[in-house]
Amino acid sequence: MIFNLYIFEGDLLKLKKEESYEIVEHPGACAIIIHYKKNNNEEKICLVKQYRKPIEKFLWEIPAGKIDKQDSNLIETIKRETLEETGILINENKIKYLGYIYTTPGFSNEVIHIFYYLLDSFDNISLKQIDSNEINDIKFFNIKDIKQMILKNEITDTKTLSALTFANIHDLIKF
Repeated sequence: MIFNLYIFEGDLLKLKKEESYEIVEHPGACAIIIHYKKNNNEEKICLVKQYRKPIEKFLWEIPAGKIDKQDSNLIETIKRETLEETGILINENKIKYLGYIYTTPGFSNEVIHIFYYLLDSFDNISLKQIDSNEINDIKFFNIKDIKQMILKNEITDTKTLSALTFANIHDLIKF
């Protein structure tokens, strides 16, 4: 007999006690690498600087957000989140699915689906957050700068590191 008891039910997550485990239930999320590649000398990735209350720090991350109940599919989620966090309207026919990660499977079921988008140009791009008060800055960084940021522990977010790894393995970006 499995014994389930919800200890907490919030807006984002639920905490339950199941047998001897404490499990955080999360609705899941989507994240995206937005890549601009003019030529081999000019390759850039979009990062947002976002405040993370649990660690009381701003982190450089790829755009991402949770799957809302009203979202009909993952593409809808990533398009909404990209627009909200960066102001970039992406074409769903050009979005590439790279895979997914479990963020902390020792105590949570949270899964993040990773996407990739090649931006054709910077024409008509005005980086701005639309519906997020946690974003402090939005920038495109050169791939070489991103590599240095990782080596200096300036990029420490696991979804971002995982997404960059996925993109590298799929030969979409090169470090």
